[in-house]
Formats: sequence, C-alpha cells, structure tokens
Amino acid sequence: MRLRTGLDVLEYEIRQEQAATIGRLAQELRDALDALDAFDMRGSSGKAAADTGDPQRARLVDAAAYALWNFAVQRECSGFRETDQVLKDYAVPAEVRAKIGAIWSRELDS
Repeated sequence: MRLRTGLDVLEYEIRQEQAATIGRLAQELRDALDALDAFDMRGSSGKAAADTGDPQRARLVDAAAYALWNFAVQRECSGFRETDQVLKDYAVPAEVRAKIGAIWSRELDS
C-alpha cells in the first residue's frame, strides 16, 4: 500500500472533476442533438429532411455545434484525442460539424 501525498489527492480530485465535466458536456451535446432531431422530425412529419432556412432550426444547429465544441475541447484537455469516433458515436450531422468552433452567442436563444 502506497502512502497518498497531497499531490496524489489533488490529482485524483482533478481527474474526478474532469470526468464529471465530460459527463455533463456529453449530456448537453446529446440533448442539443436530440432537440435538433426532434425539430427535424416534427417539421417534416417523420422524415429526416427539414427546412434549413428556418431561424429556430438554425439556432438549434448553432447550439449543437457549441455543445460539440465544449465537449470536444474538454475531452482533448483531458487527454482524449479520438474526436472522429465521438462524431460517429453521437451521429453528429455534417452541418453541426461544419459550425464547430464558430462564435455563437447565447443571446441568440432569446
């Protein structure tokens, strides 16, 4: 059994916080993608094609891109580099991928 130093305890707590943050951001991404998908389904009577010119839909795409950006950055800061796999696992639409990192203001939600 190894003695735990103050540094060990601090590193452990940092890893816990990183994991909790990644989990929260993953849920925010899932929620944003689900909201976009629900909007598309509602607007197209069950078909996946939606009006890309709709301002509400544009806000949902922006919100999903912002959530993806936050999630990807946090993962990379924590040492996880396989963003391509995340894009596949979450089935992130190309239009959301294209906007990742774009400046987005939460004021647009109003």
